[in-house]
Amino acid sequence: MSLHDEETESGVKARYADESYPVGSWVDGETVTRDIDESFDFVVVGTGAAGAVAAHTLTCAGFSVAMVEEGPWIKTREVGEDVYGIFKRAMRDGATQAIEGRAFMPLLQGRAVGGSTLVNSAIAWRTPADVLHDWSKGFGLGDTLSEDALAPHFEALERDLSVKRVDDDVLGENNASFLSEARRRGMQADAMKRYEKGCRGAARCLTGCPHGAKQGMNVSYVPWSLAKGARLFSSCRVDKVIIENGSATGVLATTTHVFRAQATRKRVHLRARHGVFVAASTIQTPNVLRRSGLRSRDIGEHFQAHPGIACGGVMSSPVHMEFGASQGAESIHFRKTDGFKIETISMPPELCAARMPGIGTELMDKLDRYPNVGVWAVQLRAEAKGTVRKGWGGRDVVNMTLTKNDLTRARKALALMARMMFDLGAKEIWPGVHGLPSVMTSPDQVALIDDAPLDPRAYGFVATHLFGAARMGPDPRSSVVGLDFATHEAKNLYVVDSSVFPTNLGVNPQHSIMAIARCAAERVAAGSKRSAVA
Repeated sequence: MSLHDEETESGVKARYADESYPVGSWVDGETVTRDIDESFDFVVVGTGAAGAVAAHTLTCAGFSVAMVEEGPWIKTREVGEDVYGIFKRAMRDGATQAIEGRAFMPLLQGRAVGGSTLVNSAIAWRTPADVLHDWSKGFGLGDTLSEDALAPHFEALERDLSVKRVDDDVLGENNASFLSEARRRGMQADAMKRYEKGCRGAARCLTGCPHGAKQGMNVSYVPWSLAKGARLFSSCRVDKVIIENGSATGVLATTTHVFRAQATRKRVHLRARHGVFVAASTIQTPNVLRRSGLRSRDIGEHFQAHPGIACGGVMSSPVHMEFGASQGAESIHFRKTDGFKIETISMPPELCAARMPGIGTELMDKLDRYPNVGVWAVQLRAEAKGTVRKGWGGRDVVNMTLTKNDLTRARKALALMARMMFDLGAKEIWPGVHGLPSVMTSPDQVALIDDAPLDPRAYGFVATHLFGAARMGPDPRSSVVGLDFATHEAKNLYVVDSSVFPTNLGVNPQHSIMAIARCAAERVAAGSKRSAVA
């Protein structure tokens, strides 16, 4: 097979998995000069956790597959330390999206080949059994997504992507100190399981792994799919799925240009003989379905998330967040009782500055102490539900307001993290709650967090884990997607991302998204083969 080897100025070839792919297998929308009209067995919309895995599964089953991605393919060699640069290219709206409601909440989504797996921490959690039981009994999914049904898919993913706990030699002090204090308190805590091969502890997962060690979709299932015959159309925004006689027959897309706003956009028509998989994310998928003519009243409803809020502090000894796994330690001790999970998160100075109090000389003083700064965060399994709508100019509008119960639990988690840091000898804590001291220097002050206002405007939440908005169920009156992953309204139109999840999880969702997408693609592939034989 003829391969395209991307050369650097020094002449080095194919050092990373995203540098070798069959000639002609990648169509870069940034450079397209003519309209495109091609045919495939399946077209997959999105190359994140769901889309890349679905495409690879279909390709391995012998089908011709097109992957369509709105964002660019950012290669490992292009990843640097510049936070602004990678956010501008890889994050939707340059990481300026927000959930609206009583308070605005930043909403972070990857918009590049690999989706959010390019810029997340590669954390692997199997879907909790209690969640699957709830989906089965409470939402009518039965055995569709049971533990037994998903187990072989989790196992395959864990083999393919080298899932393992963070090694001690790349744990780093931010993670190690959290584990030490959590265990001293009798909390269930452990090093995280992640998708990685040869992690060097660069602490740069959030801006893309500079060594290609993190097994994001951009260096794994996307190039693997290309090697098996799939084609990738990057920088191509899907305008709609084409539905003819009640069945999905392809997609219409338009090329996008990140740096050439006035460039002529070209039309991309990708025909699908067997079907279309939509894996555009919980936010974009509902509006893709709407633009395609679906009218289910449940499209865009039941949106949920895991809002996160961080606590920073200046420790008595060096932490050096610039070394170690970006997120390497966690505790699910309170997941079932209080609905939150605590995680470590090492931030580069540019991002950490957003958690630092003060301006001018005060802020510069805090930055000067960056080597001693540690940051931990709470991931809240929020009970709040919201909506995803189409806004002016085609933008996606998400609305959700956290409940008082959500805020009560977040407040408890924030106070716990503050007390843990003080017990470790922190000199000061930054709670980040409006109306409270921006800097706390005594454990006695943590009592103020216990009584903090139950108003979402007082907290600096950020949303990254997104669910619902096109949820699965047997009844078209209360769901968008059936138990066969096809929409109730159109045949051969499948949805396989976390928008089909009936609820949020309370743990990081990437592993669940991939396993469910793999399960769906395998079932659809088997059904298509049976139909062909018949």
